[in-house]
Amino acid sequence: MLNKDKFLKEFSISEETFLATGLQWKDLEEIYDDYIKIIPFLEKKADEFTFELIDSKAVHSVRRRVKKPYHLIEKIIRKGKKYNEKNINVNNYKKIITDLIGVRVLHLFKEDWIEVHKEILSNWDVAETPQVNVRPGDYNTELLKKTLANLNCELIIREHGYRSVHYLIENYIEEIDDIVYTEMQVRTVFEEAWSEIDHIIRYPYDLNNPILNEYLSIFNRIVGSADEMGTFIKNLKPTVSEGFGPFSDRELDNKFK
Repeated sequence: MLNKDKFLKEFSISEETFLATGLQWKDLEEIYDDYIKIIPFLEKKADEFTFELIDSKAVHSVRRRVKKPYHLIEKIIRKGKKYNEKNINVNNYKKIITDLIGVRVLHLFKEDWIEVHKEILSNWDVAETPQVNVRPGDYNTELLKKTLANLNCELIIREHGYRSVHYLIENYIEEIDDIVYTEMQVRTVFEEAWSEIDHIIRYPYDLNNPILNEYLSIFNRIVGSADEMGTFIKNLKPTVSEGFGPFSDRELDNKFK
């Protein structure tokens, strides 16, 4: 049972704030109780994403999570007016909340996302056009637009954002006879590290903190540079490795004399 007083206190939500959302606590209790029942089936589906992707050539690693019940209710309250307008209830919340399952697919070099993209589209149906988020100056914008047109992706340039590709995947789960959406994000391991730190520091109550935003923006640019260096070294390797084999230390010393 979802205890209202305990819940509001734990998440520092005042009674006035809750009432202002227009939500009914009874609806939240019904959503909470229903969600607990379906979590095992969501966990199974989340594992399926991992099993399908982990052996893909361009994939470095896969992270997955199923939203915790308390965090689901907190999110509904935090965005209460938006969800109240959609008349959120136990019968429709699975379609309204699109990140009950979240999957992060990580790759090493920034250009590897295209191979991961093809892998995703070959395995699942996307409910929306995939969004390619980039920083200003990341790519030749016109050339990238042409590439994305062929890949059926939408380009979004984020002034203070990150490089990441977002997918909304529609899943029919037979055990609950309903559709549940999965939010999948594809990014480099460097971008993942930055986004995790950014999330811990800012989310959800310090999103507009100017001091934190300034320093996290600097960190963001460093991460972007690290990705650029990774690509540069990858492209450099065939040139500097040409003609070199498994030399011993003495052979290498002689080679450079």
